[in-house]
Amino acid sequence: MVKNGVALPLEDSGKADARASSSRTGQRGSWWRKLLLAGSSLGLGAVAGMYLQQSALLTILELAGLDPVQPSTVAVLKHEESQPTIDASARDVVALGRLVPEGGILAVALPNGAGDARIARLMVSEGQQVEEGEIIAELDNMAALLAAKVSAESNLAVQQAALEQVRATMLTSLAESRANHLAAEATLTLANQELERQNRLATRSSTTQVLIEQARANAVKARAEFDRSGALVERFSGAETGSQSDIVLAARNLDLARANLARANEDLTSARVVAPRAGTVLELHARVSEKPSDIGVMTIGDISQMTAELEVYQTDVKEVALGQIVSMTAQALPAPLTGKVTQIRQIVGRQSVMSSEPAANADARVVRVTVSLDAESSARARSYTNLEVIGRIRMEAE
Repeated sequence: MVKNGVALPLEDSGKADARASSSRTGQRGSWWRKLLLAGSSLGLGAVAGMYLQQSALLTILELAGLDPVQPSTVAVLKHEESQPTIDASARDVVALGRLVPEGGILAVALPNGAGDARIARLMVSEGQQVEEGEIIAELDNMAALLAAKVSAESNLAVQQAALEQVRATMLTSLAESRANHLAAEATLTLANQELERQNRLATRSSTTQVLIEQARANAVKARAEFDRSGALVERFSGAETGSQSDIVLAARNLDLARANLARANEDLTSARVVAPRAGTVLELHARVSEKPSDIGVMTIGDISQMTAELEVYQTDVKEVALGQIVSMTAQALPAPLTGKVTQIRQIVGRQSVMSSEPAANADARVVRVTVSLDAESSARARSYTNLEVIGRIRMEAE
């Protein structure tokens, strides 16, 4: 630039830098737009994939004949993903359950009155068959209770001997009192006769006053002895029938001794644990020198006949009837178990057998259905008490 004949440097207005900055900003904006477009495309693809996957799952459920909106279908399918598959008709009711012995599992607790007693001796082991009333364990209070029983037995023997002694003494005393009473009666008769004779002599002035007074005193003395001996006879008169007071007292002491012995025997039962019914020892909960907890000493169950308790959703139980065939599977079982519905409970309760899936309904309402296994299935299920199974109930009864 030339000003007043002098060459000046060109003036920098800053527009070139602004254009360069605008060009760089435009390049960065185009990259962000490309990233946003790419992210949107990925999101739409994921949504479309989820929709297609859900549509495919609904199609599979419809082909299998299962209602996709029923909670039983969703829960059991989640639980069944790793289980063996079996054929099922479209009308089958599917439920979770567990294997239990017929009559359930019985927890054997300490006997009443055991207190803080501990296990002193175990008579059985796990898997052993026991009979009803069989002694299966002894507690450490056994020695003290046995000593109390021996003492009660000794006291009973003493009281028995005392009763025999009192009875014999009373019979002897009765015999003596009767003899004395007869003698007193004879003496009284003689004394009265002598008194009458002296009174007759006195009317003729043939006796003295001294003899009269002496006869009167002898009569009074004879009367007193007669009365005393009579009272003794009355006192001992019940000896022959056992109603005499001393004999009754000895008999009551004997009854008390018998009661003490009975109580000692009853207390002795608190030192023994007996099997309340026949069955197999499934699990021991306490060992020697341990104090059993609230779960008891052991659990017993009759595994000769196994059953399954299925928890059928309340919406499906209307389809279940007695006699329907049931198939049950579990990972631990090499082959399915079969049985028949033998009982449908009358109470709707909360589900206790649940799928391990986090989304499983933990507050579902179910009805318990008992299934009796056939002989072959029962034999294979004996070692699987409380095993969780998946049961399929066929709608047609046999």
